[in-house]
Amino acid sequence: MFDLSVLFSANREVAVLKKNQKWTAYIYILPMFLFFLIFLVYPLLNTVKLSLYEWNGIDPEMVFVGLQNYKEMFHDDVFYKAFTNFAIYAALVIIMEIVIGFSLAYLMRRKNFLFNIYKAVIFAPVILLPVVVSYIFTDILAYSYGFVNTFLRNIGLDKLALDWLGNPDVALYTLIGITVWSGTGFAMSVYASSLTSFPGELLEAAKIDGANRFQIVIKIVWPLLKGTHFSLSIISAISALKIFDIVFLLTGGGPFHATEMPSTYMYDRAFTVYEQGYASAVAAIIIIFALVVTFIQMRLSSEKN
Repeated sequence: MFDLSVLFSANREVAVLKKNQKWTAYIYILPMFLFFLIFLVYPLLNTVKLSLYEWNGIDPEMVFVGLQNYKEMFHDDVFYKAFTNFAIYAALVIIMEIVIGFSLAYLMRRKNFLFNIYKAVIFAPVILLPVVVSYIFTDILAYSYGFVNTFLRNIGLDKLALDWLGNPDVALYTLIGITVWSGTGFAMSVYASSLTSFPGELLEAAKIDGANRFQIVIKIVWPLLKGTHFSLSIISAISALKIFDIVFLLTGGGPFHATEMPSTYMYDRAFTVYEQGYASAVAAIIIIFALVVTFIQMRLSSEKN
């Protein structure tokens, strides 16, 4: 005769085992959860809290001002200039890095020793520290003795010899060019990786059907790499939002705020005029913008999948 007590005992053991496994899982994720709270959630909440105070970052006394910092910020022309510069900077950098990176990867898609050397040379700027890049271009673009202006003067194009980093009309676009120079190698390597798994039979079929090289690239290769385009766009947008070192070292946000970015604007208010509360308000806006970008990325990724 079957003993029901044995069955009940086995069920109890299974229930206890599942409960223990559940608590074990919680214990495993606890360190990451604490890390998330301490190093992400708390700093974000503290930044929002500081944005409601007037504080110079030195004195222990903080004066509660509510939303006054936000009101001043939204009436500051430099704030809008910084975000306008960011929009121009991000849009042009994203477009140029994707187009140039894709073009280079496609042109050098075949395995060739010489092409491998070219790829290594193009990728090299990616691993350079921002301070090194800044030093290189400070010297190359110097108005009086820089290589670019010296070359232009030697070939009789004196009118094109500009103060590339000191002229408000061209300084932002000079920074964009420097960023594209230092970041295109990464985009090229990502596209090169994507092209290695590209279905070659599609290209052969297109050639048989009479498509020329331009049509193959525009109508077949480019559309099929939309996932890569999307990923690089998000990476470039986030990198653009975090841009600080290159701008700070080359122009400091000048001349006349021509290259001011949200990050340099925040830094200036925090450590030049010592308005930590105001700077925290700027940081809160940057955080909100970053969260919006992240949400859009996740939404588009889920729809794509």
